[in-house]
Amino acid sequence: MRMRLGLLTVALLAFVACSAPPKRTTTASAPPAPAASGALEPAPQGALQVAFLDVGQGDSALVSFPNGKTMLIDGGETDQGVALVGKLRRLGVQQIDWLVATHPHSDHIGGLIAVLNAFPVGEVWDIGMPFESPVYRDFLLAARRAKSPSGERPRFRVVRRGLTLEPAPNVRLSVLAPSDPLLQGTRSDPNNNSLVLRIDAPGGSFLFTGDLEREGRRRLYESRPNLRADVLKVAHHGAENGTDRAFLNRVNPAAAVIPVGAGNRYGHPHRETLALLQGRRVYRTDLHGDIVMRLNTDRKLQITTTRRPPTQATASAKPAPTVGAVIGNRNSKVYHTPDCSQLPKPANQLRFRSAREAERAGYRPHKCVQGE
Repeated sequence: MRMRLGLLTVALLAFVACSAPPKRTTTASAPPAPAASGALEPAPQGALQVAFLDVGQGDSALVSFPNGKTMLIDGGETDQGVALVGKLRRLGVQQIDWLVATHPHSDHIGGLIAVLNAFPVGEVWDIGMPFESPVYRDFLLAARRAKSPSGERPRFRVVRRGLTLEPAPNVRLSVLAPSDPLLQGTRSDPNNNSLVLRIDAPGGSFLFTGDLEREGRRRLYESRPNLRADVLKVAHHGAENGTDRAFLNRVNPAAAVIPVGAGNRYGHPHRETLALLQGRRVYRTDLHGDIVMRLNTDRKLQITTTRRPPTQATASAKPAPTVGAVIGNRNSKVYHTPDCSQLPKPANQLRFRSAREAERAGYRPHKCVQGE
């Protein structure tokens, strides 16, 4: 199996293209509008639209450029593929000009397999990192079998820092990471070698960070890129190791988007990340559903969501349940967050997928659940 996967990767990476030289860009700042309930619909002519799609515990974002070209960044798990294709059709997609896999983990590339089978694709972007995984193997096979709008095989491009693209007039896309040589020996090499993309357009800018972690951020800083952006796609689903204060100070976003699944077993987004993001507009796919951000010709950022989150009044009346797994104490019938300093002994622990599940079983929250 290892040799097969390696040979397949090498075969597909033969389609590597040369990178264009980096160019400097500037961006204007625009405060986001309040979120409102809406439906997925195609971008208006002349608008730049970024739809952060709810694919459960995974990432996916469709960028629709003012000239009608499209870029799909990640696609969630394989079981999200059919739903993802349906959402893309509702957004008016007929072809994907650039299909981007930020790194080879299944919660980012699994759904792209169905997309490659359903739409013509112009280019497939990948970090070209050897990675043994049945899902990554299937992704590479799907890229090999896919058709471009001309009927031929899509171009397969291994992408590195320095590549710039002008997908539409006055719109600039810059690849900020990874750099050669790829990082090795980190806590998660695929995460730390994630593609980091910046999009600048009249009226606003977007920063996509994949699942970048601490080591990847340190490498990113070495090239001194312009990280300032109006909208930040928060790294690693809001994990504590995906964001820190130094990074937020560099980006200084007006709005942040956390792609995350409801009641996920990882406890994402972590409380440390949410605390760092206080004072900014935070959108989460587990609460808001699909999140559509649109820069119209008036250069103002409009934000709509397909699900209306709990109102502030509701939130103040009763704290929202903890998102993610919790640990119950069999003896006291109290449940804790996994990082609580007063967890029961292992023999007395009972794991629940969510606070709601624990409460249905008769458990009540420990003070650490409320952040006390």
